[in-house]
Amino acid sequence: MMPRPTTLEIDLGAAGANVRAVRRLVGPARKIFAVVKADGYGHGAAEMGAAFVENGADALGVADLGEGLRLRRRGITAPILVYPNSLPDAAPVTMAHGLTPTLVDLDGARAYSEAATTPCDVFVKVDVGLERLGVPAEQAVKVIAAMMELPRLRLAGLCAHPHDAEGRDPAYAEWQLGRFTTVVDELEARGIPVPVRLFAASPFLLKFPQTYLNAVDPGRMLYGITFPGEASPVPLAPTFRALTSRIITVKELVPRERFADKAPFPVTAPMRLGVIPMGSAAGSTGSMPAACSSAAAPCPSCLRRRSSTRGSTSPRCRKPRSGTRWSSSAARVRARSPWPKWRSGTALACTMWPLPWDRA
Repeated sequence: MMPRPTTLEIDLGAAGANVRAVRRLVGPARKIFAVVKADGYGHGAAEMGAAFVENGADALGVADLGEGLRLRRRGITAPILVYPNSLPDAAPVTMAHGLTPTLVDLDGARAYSEAATTPCDVFVKVDVGLERLGVPAEQAVKVIAAMMELPRLRLAGLCAHPHDAEGRDPAYAEWQLGRFTTVVDELEARGIPVPVRLFAASPFLLKFPQTYLNAVDPGRMLYGITFPGEASPVPLAPTFRALTSRIITVKELVPRERFADKAPFPVTAPMRLGVIPMGSAAGSTGSMPAACSSAAAPCPSCLRRRSSTRGSTSPRCRKPRSGTRWSSSAARVRARSPWPKWRSGTALACTMWPLPWDRA
């Protein structure tokens, strides 16, 4: 029994194919840190992480300690890099679960040094242009050298989150890359090896091969997502299949006698309304424009869904017909089984992205 008949369908085969495509792109020698932050971009971090590792990813990347712990509890044993979103007092728990922390300052480094009883591998993030978390590139060599003087800390690698400007200027990419590689070169000149140099995420993987270095951390491209204006050098398949639900109740509406202009949608004639349990928590991204078409014949009704955390109204049609298809630029909703009229239990599928995607 499903208490709430709303499910997200994902394609693990596509996830595996995308990792293999990235492997072909970067070659066999580079490490792939597959990003599964934000619960695997809404797909399920453990499921996607397992699929990525099984198909050649060397490690996983998560946004914070909590995400790493959940993966360990789900049985993921692969190396996990925790991006720098944790406080210093997270050091004991991080190490106890075999997670690799990313440091950004000496306070964090001291916390891990004091908590460690054996050598502790750490990454350090260098800020090369995003002006966010990370040791400023100009200070990085001095700060990292001081970190490595602390007992029990061992530098496993450096990482960065380069800024992907809308102009996609190659000169800007080269400038950021140069800031990063300068830090690497100066550290190694001081006798501090940098085993992993992690610089390119999806935007740079798609556009700037010179930024791959010896490791990459793709995010959205592993889920088959590219943005307008981007062209992938390798085929990518969407891992998102459908967001499915069922009509849980049907009600009859008539035009309001008062406050008709305040209604959430126009009701100018009696109509039948189906409600599906799909609000913003389930991935609904807001009201959608009116657009309706039928596989058999044009439908005079419109498609509207109103987002909330409680539920959404389904497409409304005065004369529902078997196999009718509703579509809009935001989503596609269709009958999963023929029905002579709307009724509770009717299955729907809504193909829309479950989360707003970031640029990783």
